[in-house]
Amino acid sequence: MNVKLSTAVRKVTTRQITVAEYLAAQGLPADWRYAPPFGRMAAEAYRRTYHRDPPRAFRLINGRFRRVMAYRQSERHVLATAWETYPRTSALPVLAA
Repeated sequence: MNVKLSTAVRKVTTRQITVAEYLAAQGLPADWRYAPPFGRMAAEAYRRTYHRDPPRAFRLINGRFRRVMAYRQSERHVLATAWETYPRTSALPVLAA
């Protein structure tokens, strides 16, 4: 029982970052038209690194709760890798580490 409770508490308290939040931190709009392909590239980088699908979280988007890929702060390097390899962002500077 304690293990399940501690796992649930850890999941709630651990802040996850989505692609939209990462793009907003980089100075791009969260609804950037190239965000979906960027997100697919980030998910592919995650799969190559961790050999599983990225975790998901619910976010309120356009009035509906949707499941989106969400990365832990310790997995932020996956988003940075996608930023460096995605052709539309590779020439842009990285603002947030």
